[in-house]
Amino acid sequence: MEERELKHLYPTLEMLAEELNLAGFKCRVARDAGEQRFRGARRFTGKGLPAQDVICVVGPQDVAAFRGSDHACVCTAQVPGKGGCILCMNQTPDALLDALLDIFERCREMEAQIDELTYRNADPRQLCELGAALLENPICIHDDWFVMVARSSELAEVMPPDYVMSSSKEFIPRAVVEDFRNDGEYLETYAYRTPQLWDAAPQGLRWLYANLWEGSVYRGRLLAVEHKRGFRKLDYALVEVLAQRALMLLNRSRSGQDRAYRSMDDVVLDLLNGRQPEPQEEGQLLAMLGWRRDERLLCMRLETQIQSEAGVMDHALHSDLFQVFPQGYILFSGHQQCVILNLDRQSLTLPMLRHSLSPLCRDYCLYAGISSPVQGLEELHIAYLQSRFALERAFQLGGERWAIPFSDCALEYMLGRTREAMPLRHLVAPELNRLIEYDRQKGTQYYGTLRAYLLNERDIPRTSQALIIHRTTLLYRLRKLQTLAPIDLDDPGGRLQLLISLWILDHQG
Repeated sequence: MEERELKHLYPTLEMLAEELNLAGFKCRVARDAGEQRFRGARRFTGKGLPAQDVICVVGPQDVAAFRGSDHACVCTAQVPGKGGCILCMNQTPDALLDALLDIFERCREMEAQIDELTYRNADPRQLCELGAALLENPICIHDDWFVMVARSSELAEVMPPDYVMSSSKEFIPRAVVEDFRNDGEYLETYAYRTPQLWDAAPQGLRWLYANLWEGSVYRGRLLAVEHKRGFRKLDYALVEVLAQRALMLLNRSRSGQDRAYRSMDDVVLDLLNGRQPEPQEEGQLLAMLGWRRDERLLCMRLETQIQSEAGVMDHALHSDLFQVFPQGYILFSGHQQCVILNLDRQSLTLPMLRHSLSPLCRDYCLYAGISSPVQGLEELHIAYLQSRFALERAFQLGGERWAIPFSDCALEYMLGRTREAMPLRHLVAPELNRLIEYDRQKGTQYYGTLRAYLLNERDIPRTSQALIIHRTTLLYRLRKLQTLAPIDLDDPGGRLQLLISLWILDHQG
């Protein structure tokens, strides 16, 4: 959602004072006006005052008439008053007015260039290139998972080679994330609503950044790195405008108004939910991943056991997943991390996956659902569904079974699909109900005997050992079973129904 109030490149008094000094005027802020912004300047001639957001240029002859005013001013002599004041000694009012008008005109031109890109739905990368030209420093945009959304071309020249890493996406590397993962001062930066300077960044670089806020939700960050020239106070206002326009472009892309610039996550989410993306989009995705369309894929979903708003630990988890599964595709959707692995490119077994996931599940208090392998992109939505059901099962079971494969709960899924048509208890083989009732009335153990016999694959020695009874006793009970509830145990279909019935009785009580 776009913000209702559009931000403008209106400078503060301190910004104007610095720009005047850079233009050769020796001046200082005599009275501060805080964060008040100004959209223009006008010469004060002793008659009437402009709007509060228009700064007055006051000459010596007009000081008496301006005295005591609460308007902000730029003056050539001390002017008692309540409003902010820039004092420029030994300057003429006309020269100061011309210089101020030049500053405001430059601000309007920069804002117009930014808006031209924004309102024709440009690629966020184009906005980064323009921002880099205006700031004379490289800039980039990353989302709330430290995944690089867009950047100006020269950023790679400024940063060390390992800063922008390549996987299925570009993202801020683990080394940088670890530097501020548990940094209390860095955690505070998530609350800032105005541009800030980060001068404690890794590699000794200084960053000017603005958070991308969508209402109360943090969506990411726009950053400029100090390289060609030092930051100026006006750059803060420029970064603020760029950040708002960047969020507008990203929202339009997410909402589908600008399909040409849909992210890879949008394309992957289409596939996960059984929607077919455009052939060109699918081709670009496969090219970026280096995959073929028909390769075997596996999907995992991970979710925290305790729901909370996304924070720095969630960002660190996202980074850790990239480190553990560097050849996979990882995205965040609906409070869940989703990992897609190409089994034809990685030799991964279920025990290996569990071994990799266990430390993450322990350290981040996660449950994980793991799909069975599927063949190609066309079946990826099946893997996504399987991983969801396995994850739900992990939450139901609780305890220390952190990672559950779909194969462990596939029978429950199959039976669960019948619940709307018929209660599960009506699917139980009637012979078993008959034995249970007979045992209840007579105090016998024929149901338990049949259960052990089937679960031990009709092996007499193993069944006798499991029941702790003599072989002769077992054979007698099996013969008696045939008179109480005639069952053809040589029929594979009949045995399957009995086994499923046993599962229902074990799980439904």
